[in-house]
Amino acid sequence: MDERKKSIDDLLADLGVLEEAPLGVGLKETGKEAQEKGPKEVLEEFLVGLLLRLDPAHHLEVRQEGSLLKAEVKGGDLGRFIGKEGRTLKAVEYLAGVVLAKHFGNAYRVVLDAAGYRKRQEERIRRLAEEAARLVVQTQEPLHLPPMRPSERRIVHMLLKNHPQVTTESQGEGEERHVVVYPRDQAPPGAPGAA
Repeated sequence: MDERKKSIDDLLADLGVLEEAPLGVGLKETGKEAQEKGPKEVLEEFLVGLLLRLDPAHHLEVRQEGSLLKAEVKGGDLGRFIGKEGRTLKAVEYLAGVVLAKHFGNAYRVVLDAAGYRKRQEERIRRLAEEAARLVVQTQEPLHLPPMRPSERRIVHMLLKNHPQVTTESQGEGEERHVVVYPRDQAPPGAPGAA
């Protein structure tokens, strides 16, 4: 089959994600084979295989900090790898977690970044939270921030948790869930810091 016409299942099987164990091979044997390689090596093998298929100019750095594996992709056209609003990056991170779980259970967690994208996003959220707090203190009016993913909302909540003049609360459902920054004395009942 032509490389360009492979389905996603074929690609994932080539990378070891959808491999089926041969008949007669027990789980213990499969687990034993996986234990020959450490989590860092399994992660590197998966990500390098994927990156070579996407753009040979990409390269990878992986660090292990206990049960956390931090991988950063560099070089090549990283815009395509990151995807719109980081969706492709998150999807590959999820798949990398599936690969590790297949070999080691839930013992390890993966954080994947590309050219510092996540760090820049976190800094953008921090600036947004600080500006929101400043505006709420100045106007004494609640401020609704745009919808955010759970990890982004968590950054806002943690950053403003001990702010003396404002408090935060998440509102909405699903894709519309967002943070509202309130003056501390106007916080709705049940919000952190409410009187």
